[in-house]
Amino acid sequence: MHWIREHINKIPSFSSFESHIATVEESVDSNPALCIETCKSLIEGICKTILTNQDINYTEYDKFNTTVKRTIECLIVQDEPYKEELIELGRRIASVSQKLAEIRNNSGFASHGQDIKHIPISSTLSLLAYKITDVIGGYIMHYYTNYASKRDTRIHYEDCQSFNELFDDENPLELGGVLLSASEALYKQDYQAYKEIYFSFLDNLKKE
Repeated sequence: MHWIREHINKIPSFSSFESHIATVEESVDSNPALCIETCKSLIEGICKTILTNQDINYTEYDKFNTTVKRTIECLIVQDEPYKEELIELGRRIASVSQKLAEIRNNSGFASHGQDIKHIPISSTLSLLAYKITDVIGGYIMHYYTNYASKRDTRIHYEDCQSFNELFDDENPLELGGVLLSASEALYKQDYQAYKEIYFSFLDNLKKE
């Protein structure tokens, strides 16, 4: 999953999704049902994280393609000339992933007891899920990383490295002879104050 991984590597807070990617890549042939289920979980996790970061409401009962469509809608800027077309294309691709997940649900995992006439999921289907997941997930992450992440209302300390380093340099913090991170202390003790200073830092960067 080169496209998804490319952008996950740029945003440290998304690194937990590496385990999903590893499971998908390792199970395409060995456990197609697990591969398809993990593909769906990966996209859902990415979408719900972005929606929460952007302060966009969703429910756990939303359909998979509804979650994907809502995520793409919140990412694409208003002046994008093909905004509606991009949203619709994303929804249609997500619908394919949804269908694959339904096939997985009807088939069940290979580890569960199955009737001798049970038809297992083939690696052809899991490979399709693998490729589709990289397309839709990679597109979402590409747009989020390059255009939308700066609009986040929820921020993650590990994603603000340049600000953290500057803040620590300008505000040395020492306790008992041990040099501590002032930015990390502020983030943990007063998250709102950290956000205000961080957003001010971003505004100053825009003016330069």
